[in-house]
Amino acid sequence: MPEAYLSRWRERAALADKNRQLSDQTLSELHTSGLLSLVCPRRAQPTLPGWPTLVRSSRTAARACASTGWLISLVGGHAAIAARLNQAFEAKLYRTGTPQLFASASAGLDSRFWFEPEGMRVSGQWRFSSGIEHATWLILNAPCPNHPTAGASERCLVVIAKKDVVVLDSWDTTGMRATGSHDVVTPDLLVPHHEVFPLQHVFGHRPAGAGHEYLYCVPIVPFITTSIIGPILGCAEGAYELHLQALARDTTAPCAIALERAAHSGAQLTAAGALFDSLVDRLHASGQAQRALTERELLALKRDRSYLTHQCVEAVRRLVEHSSASLMTTENPLHRHWRDLQTMAAHRDVHWDSAMLASATSELHHCLNAQH
Repeated sequence: MPEAYLSRWRERAALADKNRQLSDQTLSELHTSGLLSLVCPRRAQPTLPGWPTLVRSSRTAARACASTGWLISLVGGHAAIAARLNQAFEAKLYRTGTPQLFASASAGLDSRFWFEPEGMRVSGQWRFSSGIEHATWLILNAPCPNHPTAGASERCLVVIAKKDVVVLDSWDTTGMRATGSHDVVTPDLLVPHHEVFPLQHVFGHRPAGAGHEYLYCVPIVPFITTSIIGPILGCAEGAYELHLQALARDTTAPCAIALERAAHSGAQLTAAGALFDSLVDRLHASGQAQRALTERELLALKRDRSYLTHQCVEAVRRLVEHSSASLMTTENPLHRHWRDLQTMAAHRDVHWDSAMLASATSELHHCLNAQH
């Protein structure tokens, strides 16, 4: 589905990077094509699994523009949360029409939920809200330390209208600039209690609804955190394609060392592609069986997506490090892909150390138990 738009997105990528946001044309194409509604509860064919298509589509899109792929997988994926609330609230979210876009944001130092008799007070500054400029809704979650029926560490979730928040012009990074991941401020909003949801209830295992796919009933966190591998791999593949094109255009035949480096990176990305398929297939199979991953499976999932990211970074670094200094410009699309890839690789969902240590500890524990 994204293939028809790749040439346009590739042409717009430099301007999107410069403007720090995707163009209105790209957003219109994403909505018209349904690429932002692949897991929407009100899409045309809700019985067909949308999550594998979402991740694979984001991979394809990121070959042309990593920020576009990010919007498909991360921001478009948030629509699945709407179907995990309740029907009355879902109807409110979609009452103006099906095309809706849900941004999210992380809690900052002064972000706060506070229980009051009339509702939940939501205040403070929230960070890294990808797609907020084009969103219609914002999803937030945080602990509520004074909630009368929940522990102080338990988190609540709210969905508030984008029009009710203040968007700060804070996202000015070296990579993934067009995601528009600005901070937002909620100016002491009061959310009624019937629109406040326990996070563990929303994200945990739920009864399957009629006509709904597995993404709306199985624990959702492994799916929404693994979606990041789509734009990561696609971005690296796009960089590799650009490097090969540059070698082909060069009037001087590439030396043996340059060819070896290109082949090495190509092999790494082929291996990363196989790991990508394995990750998607594992989660898809667990979803179809409506089975939650075991702790060991979940840790292996985190390990493998971190390893995939590491291979992508290494593959593109090899190409970039040995390119000439004259090519190291902001206009060079290869270096834009490189900056985008490094920014995505810094995401907590693919953090190398924590994923590797946790997986190794789990495997060692499993081995010791098997010996007894």
